[in-house]
Amino acid sequence: MTDCDEMTEMTASFWLRLSLIVNLFITFISFPVLLTALCYINSQQLFHPNTRIQIKVHIFALLAHSIGRVGLHSFDLVNYFTNTGCEALPNFYRCLIVRGLYNFGMALAAMCTTSLVIERSVALLYNSTYEMCGKGFGILLGLLQLLLAFAFLFKLYFDASFTPVPNVTLYYCQTLASGHGSVWTINAPLYVVMVGQIVCRFIFWYIGVLTKKKRSTQKLQTLSTRYTLEQGIRSIKALNMFINANCFVFFFLSFIGTTLHFNAPNMRRPTYFALVEVIHFVPTYGILLSVYTYYSLKKLDTKQKTSLTKSIHVDPSHYLIEFKKQIS
Repeated sequence: MTDCDEMTEMTASFWLRLSLIVNLFITFISFPVLLTALCYINSQQLFHPNTRIQIKVHIFALLAHSIGRVGLHSFDLVNYFTNTGCEALPNFYRCLIVRGLYNFGMALAAMCTTSLVIERSVALLYNSTYEMCGKGFGILLGLLQLLLAFAFLFKLYFDASFTPVPNVTLYYCQTLASGHGSVWTINAPLYVVMVGQIVCRFIFWYIGVLTKKKRSTQKLQTLSTRYTLEQGIRSIKALNMFINANCFVFFFLSFIGTTLHFNAPNMRRPTYFALVEVIHFVPTYGILLSVYTYYSLKKLDTKQKTSLTKSIHVDPSHYLIEFKKQIS
């Protein structure tokens, strides 16, 4: 087919249009959910301020991805319903901007697990003084997330062209649509993310084991140390699902994404692009994670209040006995 015939097939594809419409609808829903989650996490005292900074960077990343996605799908849908043939070919620079924001948000969101693992590791290592640790460390970890995201994007865009290339037709807003890189230009960074997620999940589990062990075996503990370890145990419980979801989603995206990219030559263009947008379900992930985290924290908060209520009704002499045990 000619380029114009290829583009006519793109604009008329039912599955591509459906994929863009559904994803655009979900993305619009994600905005109020993510903004509410941002306000809620900011007010949560369960987490150390540095932990909250990492989660807020993650939410910012999801919002950035959603903004890029709204621009990407909105322009394409208007284009597909109003134009046909070569008139529907996307603008190169528009694609560069919206796809860049789309990829930036996704890359930054994938790095949250790494910063949380480092933050919880430092909290455990310096448990006697971490309570007094300022937000500077959390900001540095947030910058680390940005650095890792830019490193990922550097490799992703290394062979991409930043100006239109003659004799290369841009049918859809792809990262490498006008580049000269191989399929490994995309797949190699994704494999690194897959391995990184597995390693971080294992380390986070081990941090939880060490924190509980240290809290139960350490006899002489200052009030600050006990508070830090208890907060660490509560934070790990609350963050467990967050880490699990983050690891699963970005491992899944990387695994399915690499499989899809390798099989792209055997698929029709509209089908391939429709599947690309389907597997990148980052806004859906943001909505489900925000809702689940909210109810999980509410449940944990209810348990703490119940425990406190029960402790109030304990015989006062019990506290004296426990105090003597601690100072003996």
